[in-house]
Amino acid sequence: MALLVLGLGCLFSSLLIYSGTVISFLRFPVFSLASGPAGFMGMFAETTLLAATLIAAVLAAMSLRRSRPLPFMALGAVAAVAYLCCALGFGFACYFAVDIPTVYLLLGAAAAVADCGMALVWGRVCARRLPIRLALVVVGAASAISAVLCFLYGWLPLEGMLGLLFVCSAVAAVVPLAVHEPPALQGEPAAADRPALASLFDVAGMPSLGLVAFAFAMAVMRTAFNEGQGAYLGALALSGAGVVAFALLKRGPFLLSGGLQQTFLPIFALVVLAGVSITATLGWGGGASDWLTYGLYSMAAVLTLATLCAVAHAGEFSADLVFSVALCAFCGASFLGQQVGGALPDEMISVTVTLTTTLYAFALVLVSHVRRRSEADGILGDARASGETSPVPAVGGGAPAAGAEEASSPDAARGCEPRGLAGRCAALADAHGLTAREREILTYLAEGHNGSYIASALFISPNTARTHIHNIYRKLNISSREDILRLTREPRP
Repeated sequence: MALLVLGLGCLFSSLLIYSGTVISFLRFPVFSLASGPAGFMGMFAETTLLAATLIAAVLAAMSLRRSRPLPFMALGAVAAVAYLCCALGFGFACYFAVDIPTVYLLLGAAAAVADCGMALVWGRVCARRLPIRLALVVVGAASAISAVLCFLYGWLPLEGMLGLLFVCSAVAAVVPLAVHEPPALQGEPAAADRPALASLFDVAGMPSLGLVAFAFAMAVMRTAFNEGQGAYLGALALSGAGVVAFALLKRGPFLLSGGLQQTFLPIFALVVLAGVSITATLGWGGGASDWLTYGLYSMAAVLTLATLCAVAHAGEFSADLVFSVALCAFCGASFLGQQVGGALPDEMISVTVTLTTTLYAFALVLVSHVRRRSEADGILGDARASGETSPVPAVGGGAPAAGAEEASSPDAARGCEPRGLAGRCAALADAHGLTAREREILTYLAEGHNGSYIASALFISPNTARTHIHNIYRKLNISSREDILRLTREPRP
């Protein structure tokens, strides 16, 4: 895991679509020429972001069409070579003060291709290795490492900064190839014939709002970001460390719709808005409010990346689809933010960021409310669909349901059912040929959870959870969650 953390931290600190990486290159004399940062650097950044948005959109469309993906080693090797070449080319142009605009346009387009390729490579690695708890630890630690590396970019002499960029690029390119494991054979059929963007949005839409808001706000604040990079990097390091601590200390399951996403981030957003208002009223300047804003959006970005890893790990959507859609949204929001920030007068920048934070906080609260309502409606809907007319009894009570004898295993009928809920669920699953995913869901159903909770716990869409539940009912020859509770209750002496 340490190698994965190091490689991901190097990736974050060497992506040329990420302002935290390229901002330190404004120290080079070429960006102090008459054309200035708004010239060569702005040209490079806008070309990279626009090209990456279009490339990611094409990759997402190909994933939706279920086009045959490139083999991992081939994709990884090509992306690694392109990534290293772009780092070398960008460093060469900066160090030798190349002042030809076409060079930066070509470098921007090439960097977009290379960064998109590396994003897909790392997406496949993370999807295979990182369930939610491990994803929070790895992404949080990698974010803290990237903050340290980006700080070193600004502290080292120019030659040292270029050397560090090349080392980080090489590590980011090589680690995925070193840790890759051939995928296991997939014996479980997909719950749906073709993934839909609507289903992906249902799963990852709310978390992804944080990544989009982060990209847009940081691009709008680019002048303040350039001057206050240290504050941003400090906030990023603290956010990463906080997410790691949360993942290690939390007991119980992580839910897609709970924890930091639905509780902490809305409160943090309200604190940021209050801080902006207080500092403006007292005339303390924008330093404190900027630091709070950096903290909010860096925390949201870290949580979003970890959540996307968990969604891809769940297997309902391919890693290529999950991360190409996220990359398209991130780069598109960054490009839009740059255009808005460049068109607005300086005094309107803070107003725009405050408005963005307000809309983000409102969206978090609204989506949280809607999700809770849908979960409550889902409980009633499940009961109506299964014919339940009374609350589901606790595990261990009631008489066997109709069809329970047919659904029970021979050992259970003889009173030899393994003790413990997990053992009884395993016996049922073995007797009726449930898939690995259906076994997980059977255990949740036996614990009394409804479909909405199961979807949130497994990071899958509610429609997919319902499909699996219906398949379980069919295989066990039952019609309700009440029947499952009766089947998995303690056997009578």
